[in-house]
Amino acid sequence: MEKEISRRDRKKRQVLTTLVDVTMKLFIEKGFDETTISEIATAADIGTGTFYNYFHSKEDVLRYVLTKKLNETKDSLEELNHSSMSPPEKIAQILLTVGKIFKENQQLFNLCNRHLALMGPPHGTEFKDILVDMIQAGQINGDFRKDLPTEMITELFMGLIKSTITSHAKIPFEENLNYKLSLFLDGLMTR
Repeated sequence: MEKEISRRDRKKRQVLTTLVDVTMKLFIEKGFDETTISEIATAADIGTGTFYNYFHSKEDVLRYVLTKKLNETKDSLEELNHSSMSPPEKIAQILLTVGKIFKENQQLFNLCNRHLALMGPPHGTEFKDILVDMIQAGQINGDFRKDLPTEMITELFMGLIKSTITSHAKIPFEENLNYKLSLFLDGLMTR
């Protein structure tokens, strides 16, 4: 049975949600460097000291939001990995899911790239591990070529996402992603 949340804990969650929402809005409107903690506190209708009860710095807010988004993405990908779809369907769906998440959160990822000193991917190897599982299952099933090293397939896959996000082509995002997905799967599938 789930424990009922106390009024105090509900209030803390509400303050946290407001604080994060206001902070991200200010970062997007004014810019990260131009936004002060005092402005964030005022906009969130809290004292400056209360900000520090939740976060140590503006960077911590970005890390919090990024971690939350990556955890949501990981949960979606794990669910997809355990689905009854075939490996090629899983690979296609993972690319479309990750692409959509990146597109919808472009401003967040741009802020994180510019203002956080990330030592490697912020999600560790979790996403890669899920992808490797899908690729290996496809190779075992005979859906994917076995002559291609898993590491090469993984690098190409991650490159698809990055090249679509940074593309200067005059093609809409989803169409760009689907073209690349088709080329990728065509080279990966057994004949």
